[in-house]
Amino acid sequence: MSSGTLRPPFRKSVKVRQACDCCRARKVRCDGASPCANCTSATFECTYLAVHKKTGPKGRRRVSTQPRYAVRPAVPVINLPPELPAASRPDSEPDSVASASPEPEQLLEDQAGHRYAQLGPHTAGTPVDARLLGGHHGICTNLRDPFGFQPSPLVSTELVALCLDAFFTHKYPITPILDRRQMEAALPHLAALPELYALLTACCAVMVLSPEILESSSPSSPSPSPSSPSAASISTSTSTSTSTSPAPPALPSAEFLISETTRARRFCNYIESPSLTTVQTSFFLFSAFFCLGRDNSAWFYIREAITMLQLLRLHEEDTYASIAPDQAAFSRRLFWVLFITERAYALQRHRLLTLQRTLALPAVDPAGPEAHILSGFLDLISLFQHFDNDFLALWNLPLATPPPAGTPPPEPLTRLQSVLARRGPPPGHCAESQQADLVVSRQWLKTMVWQLCVSKTPLPSSSRSRSRTADDSMTLHYPVTIAREVVAAARDLPRGALEANGVGIVEKVFDIGCSLADVLALAPRAAPPEALAVGPRDCLVEIVRIVGNTVRGGGESRHLRVLVAKASECLRVGVDRGVAVRPCVK
Repeated sequence: MSSGTLRPPFRKSVKVRQACDCCRARKVRCDGASPCANCTSATFECTYLAVHKKTGPKGRRRVSTQPRYAVRPAVPVINLPPELPAASRPDSEPDSVASASPEPEQLLEDQAGHRYAQLGPHTAGTPVDARLLGGHHGICTNLRDPFGFQPSPLVSTELVALCLDAFFTHKYPITPILDRRQMEAALPHLAALPELYALLTACCAVMVLSPEILESSSPSSPSPSPSSPSAASISTSTSTSTSTSPAPPALPSAEFLISETTRARRFCNYIESPSLTTVQTSFFLFSAFFCLGRDNSAWFYIREAITMLQLLRLHEEDTYASIAPDQAAFSRRLFWVLFITERAYALQRHRLLTLQRTLALPAVDPAGPEAHILSGFLDLISLFQHFDNDFLALWNLPLATPPPAGTPPPEPLTRLQSVLARRGPPPGHCAESQQADLVVSRQWLKTMVWQLCVSKTPLPSSSRSRSRTADDSMTLHYPVTIAREVVAAARDLPRGALEANGVGIVEKVFDIGCSLADVLALAPRAAPPEALAVGPRDCLVEIVRIVGNTVRGGGESRHLRVLVAKASECLRVGVDRGVAVRPCVK
């Protein structure tokens, strides 16, 4: 250094005993003032909430759950109702200060590839009603944290509103578990409500997998990208039409929306402090993975939903006396939706049951606005309530040596077929989407019982081969009768009624078609002449058409490929996939 260069005077730095929370998170020098200079210049809220820990080795270094952010404007503080439980209030959330949080018990990796710690205080002693309601469905995020949750810019309010409108128009009659007014009221506040954001993105993931439903709400809505969760995969093409109507929002992929759900859940202590929203979110995640054909993930989330419901004791009637009437109504409906869904999925995938009939059925007000929806909902419950642990235990048994000819079918199966053979509600009794679900589910359950009968006893080719009192349900050609009922119902119902049920109804029709194809493969020996004379082969071709036309991309679905192969084999002719291609509508 030259002699002409001035040396700055030496200043002894003042030792700051504790940096403020923001400076500590940003790892910048803090002057210890309140507020400090850094927070003042960056318009952050300056707090000293972190508990100062002693120095020295502390074992393995914990993995931070927060990225190192650049300077951002402070998130506005939202005033919450004073009745929020302690576990849900902002000043009780441990994630706000990393140094004050307990060491993570387990590191998890979500589908987006990020690792995070599952944190949260022990709240086992929290009253059931407080854990269930939790203000806005149990808010768990610290809203005062300037580095807290932020919604993705790809999940716009317009997108969520579009998906919600489509859900309540088409799928709500089948799964009446969401309060529309509450969901729509939460839209402007998603940044402050990560738990509701997780629920809505999970619901959107289900809806973007049914683009034909979204198109009915927004005809020019673009299609979602196949699988990529990145912004580059979002279709931003717009119509060249000169219409003055606003362009519909771009649809992210279902996988991206699922990753948003899991990301938002990191900001919620939803395992130790579950809420009704937690159960609803897990159910929609099950639905999304089921539509994607990811069976292990689907089974995981349906079981997670049931576990959370049981943690809240929503499977016990006494719980409902201590919660608000509207919350009790949606909780009761959710229990029965899970009751039906678990049984259907257990039959499809040979699983075990968890939920039993421990709750009263939802009450129906004949003069209420949802009387027709709840009536159809009760009819669907009545179909599945006969399939209990005894039936599933028999269903899940491994195939054994067939019994000798002449062995009668088990009496419980005969009674069950008689129950399913009862006439269902007349058309117009419920919503069209419910009517489609009821008709197909009834015929599908008949097929499941028939398949079990075939595995347990040799069935005759016709009822006359058994006795005068026997009906077709205990004969080998019964799938012909079942398929005829499905084809007739599909012709009477609008296509949108089947589309609203999505992949769930496609898989049931697929099972019916496979059983019909198996019977027709044995036609020379098994099917009676009068059954063949009424066109069971035409029924099979029509079943193929239904499977191919119900959901978008049906011509490439895994169900259609298998069914076309079976139909071609049993009919001894090539079945053109063209019969299942949706006609182009302009």
